[in-house]
Amino acid sequence: MIAQTPNFVAFCPYASRFGYEVWVAPRRHQPRFEDVEAGEIGELSLLVRDIISRIERTVGRVAYNYFLHTQPFDMPAYDHYHWHIEIVPRLTKVAGFEWSTGCFINPYAPEAAAARLRSA
Repeated sequence: MIAQTPNFVAFCPYASRFGYEVWVAPRRHQPRFEDVEAGEIGELSLLVRDIISRIERTVGRVAYNYFLHTQPFDMPAYDHYHWHIEIVPRLTKVAGFEWSTGCFINPYAPEAAAARLRSA
């Protein structure tokens, strides 16, 4: 766990694919991003901004990939799915091993990354 607000959490996922990969997710069950209440958007944006600032204080200015995972709008809501945002700083390059095996080499343990980001 890196940070939390009343409605959202930010954490480095177990077995992260990339160094300093951070996920931001709602604290209550929500399968779709569009279910976020209008009053929560500001809170979410401040948390994402805080996480980006922490990453940049820790590893410097880097490029990012962002992924928004949400359940498709044309399906019934699933009880087991949570929307989330993945923030992936581009610290290493994906190469032949990763592309051919689907296994990613992450030189940064998520537990250590989370500890550094908490203190940043």
